[in-house]
Amino acid sequence: MIVSSDWLFRRLGDPNIRIVDIRGRVEHTEPRYHSEPELYAKSHIPGSVFIDWTKDIVDLNDPVPVNIAPPEKFSELMAILGISNDTTVVAYDDHNRMFSGRLAWALRYYGNNKGLVLDGGFTGWVKEGKPIDSIFPKYEKKNFIAIPHPELKRNADEVQFRSSNTLLLDGRRPEVYAKGFIPGAINIPHTSLTDPETGKFLSKEELKVSFKNAGVDIDSLPEKIICYCNGGVSATVVVTALGILGIENIPVYDGSWNEWGKDEKRPKVQLPNFGS
Repeated sequence: MIVSSDWLFRRLGDPNIRIVDIRGRVEHTEPRYHSEPELYAKSHIPGSVFIDWTKDIVDLNDPVPVNIAPPEKFSELMAILGISNDTTVVAYDDHNRMFSGRLAWALRYYGNNKGLVLDGGFTGWVKEGKPIDSIFPKYEKKNFIAIPHPELKRNADEVQFRSSNTLLLDGRRPEVYAKGFIPGAINIPHTSLTDPETGKFLSKEELKVSFKNAGVDIDSLPEKIICYCNGGVSATVVVTALGILGIENIPVYDGSWNEWGKDEKRPKVQLPNFGS
């Protein structure tokens, strides 16, 4: 699920590895979603290509923001970037590993199980004195066939009418969760799964403690788990953390609160005395 900067440094230039810069940010005000191509243009890990998470891997025709791109669009982008179904992809960002995690999940959803997250992101790479450049690389086009794996994605009805043995995890920050969440969802803030100083994921034991503090016993999980957030992006931080703990193939509710929160037919819960 994750690789260290040392691991990637030793493999710079490996033709079987594609490095993807997918830096961006999420604001509290509109417009909320931004990519950061200017940062990539200024400096990036040598050999890396850039993906705009707000446009390139989303369905711009879907009324729900940042839902995953359709197969044809995703296939074409990956092919242009020199990524096949068998290419190892190492993605990095500087927003708590959520965009790199989203790309890794999207790759798995469309049939590439070699999507990895760079632990510590670009900031960690630079802090460790590893090389950067500003060269825009070009790669030979490859063949990518996007075949959806529906077991990795959930829609609103599947969430609302989920079985009783399903654990629903909300990866948003506590103050956002408190304003409104899906009934039965447990808040496991994505920020509780990483070290604020290094940007790296916590150790396995520390991750177990974070989950336990949220009311989730990693050693006694139900049969099914679904993760969501505002747009199915920070939820992938939870997915990555679970993967580190050996719990894989966790589906994401792609529409998440962007869809659920605006649908008057969907039940919602707000924490009492919020904002008082």
